[in-house]
Amino acid sequence: MHISRTSKSLVFITMGDPSGIGPEIIMKAMASPEVMGLAIFVIVGDQFIFESLSHIVKEKGFFLQVTKDLAGIREDAINIIDPGPVLAEDIFRKPSNEGSLKALRCLEAAVGFGSEENAAKSVLVTAPVSKERIAEISPGFVGHTEYLREADGADMVTMVLTGESMCVVPVTRHIPLGDVTKHINEEYLFKTLVQVVDNRELITGKRDPKIAVAALNPHAGEGGKIGTEEKEIIMPAIERAKKVYPEIEGPVPADVVFYKAVKKEYDIVVSMYHDQCLAPFKMLDFDSGVNVTLGLGYVRTSPDHGTAFDIAGKGIANPRSMIEAIKLAVRAVT
Repeated sequence: MHISRTSKSLVFITMGDPSGIGPEIIMKAMASPEVMGLAIFVIVGDQFIFESLSHIVKEKGFFLQVTKDLAGIREDAINIIDPGPVLAEDIFRKPSNEGSLKALRCLEAAVGFGSEENAAKSVLVTAPVSKERIAEISPGFVGHTEYLREADGADMVTMVLTGESMCVVPVTRHIPLGDVTKHINEEYLFKTLVQVVDNRELITGKRDPKIAVAALNPHAGEGGKIGTEEKEIIMPAIERAKKVYPEIEGPVPADVVFYKAVKKEYDIVVSMYHDQCLAPFKMLDFDSGVNVTLGLGYVRTSPDHGTAFDIAGKGIANPRSMIEAIKLAVRAVT
């Protein structure tokens, strides 16, 4: 199937861990009026699992069709491509090496499909995986963001979390807290700010959003009395970035900046480490948050929650974050 410039976007959705809630929230999103008709959808996942959940979309008048490759996809169907091997039994709530391997195979296949010439308008939406379990069978796996950076050959990527209450950016991601200061330097922070500025309209819907940079130390270091990172690293990077885009403020003490973000004084908060911004973000936007990866050669989004093995298969998973991830991905290429 050739995707022309006038065609709908092609959305590849990876199923995530088959023992988690990924398949359920994908199918619920497919059945949502907010998602219907937005794009051509290709789910890269286990055929058996999605056929077992097909009643969710059949009730809305949709049907699944399994195809081996992109040549067989249909615009009027929810397409399933299974890279194999098919998981022969119901594995809900039963995390396994087989399931983790299948999740990784689906991710690899989706990245490959997205690089094909006839997928020029494609985007990638990834359902949650268990980083720990995949790392057991694929040592070195840290998470989707790092995997996709390496697969794409990108110089650097930036993680953005956007929701109804705020938009946050962790400069460092999945590293021990004790290593944060080893990974923060002026050049890396400057490049992160530029990447955020270049994509500001995508992640906020505004052309001139207000960007705040959170301090690392309490009280923004108090002029060097409680750490020197603000004076030696953060402020110089901000001053350089302001020459590119003036609407950047900081370093703002972390115990103040998120309050101001909720009050809509700031549209984006760039923070120094993962939990500095993810804790307040998830407290407010756990069910609607979307993870966006900047710096790839394509658009990638994901729900901002985990596999939720404990509720998988019960039919109670909330699809809101997946719906928002799909909507944002499609909006980015239309």
